[in-house]
Amino acid sequence: MLGRVTVGLFFVLLIWGNLVAGLKAGLACPDWPLCHGKILPPFRVDIYLEFLHRVIAAVAGVALVTLSYRRFRAYRGVARIVPVSAVSLLLAEIVMGGAVVLLELPIQLTTVHFVTGLFIFLLAYYMMSFDGVVLPPSFSLKGYPGLFFGMGVLVFLLAAMGAYVRHAGAGLALPDWPTSLGGLIPGVLADGVLIQFSHRVLAVLVALTIVAFWAAAALDDRLRRHRRMAVGLFCMILAQIAIGGAVVLTRLYFLSTALHLAVALVMLMMLARMWVRELSPGGTSS
Repeated sequence: MLGRVTVGLFFVLLIWGNLVAGLKAGLACPDWPLCHGKILPPFRVDIYLEFLHRVIAAVAGVALVTLSYRRFRAYRGVARIVPVSAVSLLLAEIVMGGAVVLLELPIQLTTVHFVTGLFIFLLAYYMMSFDGVVLPPSFSLKGYPGLFFGMGVLVFLLAAMGAYVRHAGAGLALPDWPTSLGGLIPGVLADGVLIQFSHRVLAVLVALTIVAFWAAAALDDRLRRHRRMAVGLFCMILAQIAIGGAVVLTRLYFLSTALHLAVALVMLMMLARMWVRELSPGGTSS
């Protein structure tokens, strides 16, 4: 139960952070760790958007530390690296969160801040899945686990690239969709155009990979247990493509960008679920 709550809290935290960025409220609390010099800041919508982001982060942090402590006691040997890494990254995330505010949102730091949060989210998912009692911790990159892990890496990189596009102010460097400055490939590949086009190329690679997996799952009986997930991933990537277009055509409307991230997180969880399934009793690596 604690594992699910922790994963849910970090899911909400990542989406809420996206909303804060989309509404340009990241510096509504210009100081840190207080907000306008107070524990409870004055009421204003943008201030409370950022303030609630900090509150959610605090609750999620407490849940993660508690979960990590339990898993550290339940795990043995090298597996203890997971809860230790989760808490270490959390501490780094707290420091970066303060630095992001005090340094007024530098591009590289805000991107690293997001990527670190994504790492913590996935570590929490691992600890939720492997409790160390019913299901002992496991790790493998051989066979199908390697396939799902690799696909997860692609989706992770796509989400990280999307964060960089946003923080670099390149979200509308290609203001049309599905074309790029009126063509398949933009005439000039530099600055924001290069950043945004690279994101689109990686998105195409992820989409093709998922379509290939969906086809393979439909044809290969060895992937029979993953067919529903494959169909789900196929539907998710179609939705993600449509939402990606909406992000551009609505000129980065905050709800469309938040939904774009939410779908990416769901895809990551689906791939993680299939990876865990292969490592569980009855899987190819069990």
